[in-house]
Amino acid sequence: MIVSTVAGAVHGAVGLDAGTDGGATAAWTCLVRRGMLHSECEAVEHWVLPRGAALTTTPGHGVEEALLVLEGELRLTTASGERTVRAGQLVLVPHGRTARLAADRAEVRMITVRGLAASVADRLPPRVPELVRT
Repeated sequence: MIVSTVAGAVHGAVGLDAGTDGGATAAWTCLVRRGMLHSECEAVEHWVLPRGAALTTTPGHGVEEALLVLEGELRLTTASGERTVRAGQLVLVPHGRTARLAADRAEVRMITVRGLAASVADRLPPRVPELVRT
């Protein structure tokens, strides 16, 4: 179960890959954006993919992605093959890799977490916790 307040959150509809049913769109809500957590975290997003829709990760974005399927099942296609990802399973997409995630059978809900690749994060200055006086 996800408990969040989405009033005032960033919402949108995103066009999906060519070949989806009638140019389907996915419902998208940004839960966390860089600066709200650690600087290595780009975003945490909630996605609802309609049946027949697909998302493709883009290697040029410079991020690594974790995708947690909450409901439904996705068909994951990568250079190494194809597999089914079901509710409760997590997909890790390393930096520089392409993956296509398709909701072939029914609507799919998932959470994505995008973080900077280690080659980028390693160049960030070290964080020092702030001391808070009470």
